[in-house]
Amino acid sequence: MNGFTPPIQKWPPAPDALLTPKTMAKKNAGSSMILVGAMVVVGIIASVPKEVWGTLFVAGAVVFVVRVVVKMMGSGSRAKPVSRVVSTPPPGGAPASQDSSCPAPALKVESAAMQKDEFASFVLSVEPQTAEHRIPIPEGPIGNQWKWVPAGETVSVAGFEISGGLLYVGSGLRDRYGQIDPALINPKLSVASTPVVTSLRLMGYWSSYSDVTPDARRAHLQWLADGRRDPNADIGYVFLFFYGLERRALVDVTTDPAAKADIPAIKVEVQRLLDIYVGSNSFRQYATHFLAYLDAEKLAVKAYLDAPPAIPERCYELPLGLKIGLGQLAADQQPVPANWALAWALADPNISRRTAVTRCGAEFAQLFQREYAAEHGEGFLLRNNKTKLQCSYQPASRGFHGQSFQQSLGGLPDVSAVKVPVQKLQALVDSCTTALEPYSRFVGRNPDKAHALEALLQLPVDLWPATVKAELDDLKTRVGDGMVVMSFGELSGRLKSAGPLSRDKVIGLARALQELQLGMEPDVLAGARTPKAEDKIALFAASANEGSQREGAVYQAAAVTLDLACMVALADGDASAQELLTLTRYIDSWSHLSVAHRKRLKAHLRLGIEQPATLAGVKKKFEHLADDARRSIARFLAHLTQADGVVSPSEVKFLERTYRALGLETTLVYTDLHANDAPVPSTAEVASASPKPQGFSLDPARIAQLQKETAEVAALLANVFVEEGEQERTEVATALPDEATEQMQTGLLGLDANHSAFVRLLVTRSTWLRDELMDAASDMELMLDGALEHINEAALDTCDAPLTEGDDPIEINQEVLEALPV
Repeated sequence: MNGFTPPIQKWPPAPDALLTPKTMAKKNAGSSMILVGAMVVVGIIASVPKEVWGTLFVAGAVVFVVRVVVKMMGSGSRAKPVSRVVSTPPPGGAPASQDSSCPAPALKVESAAMQKDEFASFVLSVEPQTAEHRIPIPEGPIGNQWKWVPAGETVSVAGFEISGGLLYVGSGLRDRYGQIDPALINPKLSVASTPVVTSLRLMGYWSSYSDVTPDARRAHLQWLADGRRDPNADIGYVFLFFYGLERRALVDVTTDPAAKADIPAIKVEVQRLLDIYVGSNSFRQYATHFLAYLDAEKLAVKAYLDAPPAIPERCYELPLGLKIGLGQLAADQQPVPANWALAWALADPNISRRTAVTRCGAEFAQLFQREYAAEHGEGFLLRNNKTKLQCSYQPASRGFHGQSFQQSLGGLPDVSAVKVPVQKLQALVDSCTTALEPYSRFVGRNPDKAHALEALLQLPVDLWPATVKAELDDLKTRVGDGMVVMSFGELSGRLKSAGPLSRDKVIGLARALQELQLGMEPDVLAGARTPKAEDKIALFAASANEGSQREGAVYQAAAVTLDLACMVALADGDASAQELLTLTRYIDSWSHLSVAHRKRLKAHLRLGIEQPATLAGVKKKFEHLADDARRSIARFLAHLTQADGVVSPSEVKFLERTYRALGLETTLVYTDLHANDAPVPSTAEVASASPKPQGFSLDPARIAQLQKETAEVAALLANVFVEEGEQERTEVATALPDEATEQMQTGLLGLDANHSAFVRLLVTRSTWLRDELMDAASDMELMLDGALEHINEAALDTCDAPLTEGDDPIEINQEVLEALPV
């Protein structure tokens, strides 16, 4: 182009030069239209009344005079000459690019002074570069004036000071299709003069800075100048900036050595943007894949020796870093460590995860790794499958539309294509989720009580917080091989209880203590009454093999025998040390019971002395006993009162009450007492003053006799309980048809047939999701809220408590359930 001067042309060209046969035909057609129009106008004029013509003539004359005057006043004025404007590139040229060329000569635009209403003449020529003010010029090979602003530098555009760099500024930067690159910020393009709300969507999909409106350009510059951190900004402005990072890391890096040095800063910036705009699914996907692509070539040869990569909040495919590590495990035939298996289970979109996984993330991770190790040891092996892992990235910028960047990963297998490991992980996720669901539901309803005892009782003990486990360890140390008696409120308070515990929570606490080999009396696991806060409990070192045999008839008989013995020992107001020692020896002599059960019975004895049972509570245990059985028990109790060598009047009174409760004559009390030649107070002494203290001495022969009788009574009671159990089962089986018929007639809780049927459905689960229960109620043609209200009112009338609790999920009150004949 050097030395080339374009010919001078005048505009517009001569009219004849524009005429062609085609234009002539258009001209004739236009003339015909004009003729028709003229005829229509003439017709309209002819229809106008004469009075109107006079008015129009006067108005026209006035307009004509005014125009002549105005023209005369401006006849001497001339147009100002147009300024001479030259556009040249800045000194120094532009950086190297895949589509850059040598700096082009400047394009000069000149015009002569023009008279008003005259045509202008333009001259195009090439001049050397100068430092004059320039106007935008057509982009192309001659307008290559862009630059990359490195990280940390500041650039000024349209009055905005943009710090931080990492963007393209200038003109002429083109994409692979020859179009202006979408990320290029051209300072010469117009920008709105007033502030714009950056949260408004002013751009379409795949926008380009050069194509958007001036308002959108200003909003983008505002976002950049504000530090690229406004979380409410439209995601389109983030993508415009992101397009430039993609180009720098994927294109410039192949030709510009300086671009490689920018990669670390680009990765940091993309991660920062990802943290801010993680809510955008589209940006999260592109940014995550972009970072994975940049990191792929720098991953360690044995990445699985380190911790697995962080898992994004939402994954639609396994992260590349995780795939590479798992592929290396398969290639090396190494077992998958528990932490990598956990990352796989949390990231794989083919593995379903219920609410408990996310709500109780820390507890799930701990439980999953524990169960994984228990089931798979060091981990399961992965097959070196045929599907190979590929690393590719499809950029977001429209400048790369249809282009994909790929890296070789050395033929690693893609383990995500294998089903068996996913099935194993899914089964483990399901089992852990099921174990965590009660805790998850409680925390969902009570988020501020996640570490309260009520919540922790829904978890295995080894998942409890360290502070609570420290309390349990201290308690276990305090118990040692012996026994500790305390109030139940003290125990629950030490374990950070938020209030009174329901029966199911107390049972959970007993199970938790049992895991630590701590036994608790009363034995709620065997059906004992739930202790209140002020009630006494006994904690003792329990054996791991204690099992559930204490629910059997033999153990129950021994426990009832001790209850009666404790009441007899306390009949005179206090149990002497000798009486306690005697009862302890009795327990040791019961060889038909295991060592673990005898240890629990000693705790039962201690609690019976601290907090004795009532005669009315024990009476029902003997209602169905035969006469000889009741007589044997009475003799045993009479002999027990003589264990300390003294029989007080109060003990005699208690024996009389016990004999009456057993359906025996009270005169038999004195007969049984005199049978052992013990000093027995007279009837008058029993009815009068309190006894005087007397000395005593233990008679080994009498103690041996009592031990023998105790064993006989315990065996007798065991047989009675076994027979009672069989009789009760027989009676239930025999009476079942009649009871079922009666129940069908009266309904549960006095409800009608429809609501009774709904109650039976309710109690088939311990917890219902509201949506599921609404479907069930609809199937039974019931309104859920009305049905639950009706059922709970009936339960309150019958059991003093509602059957269901909560709104979503809806839980069944286990205490009320125990009272229902279902």
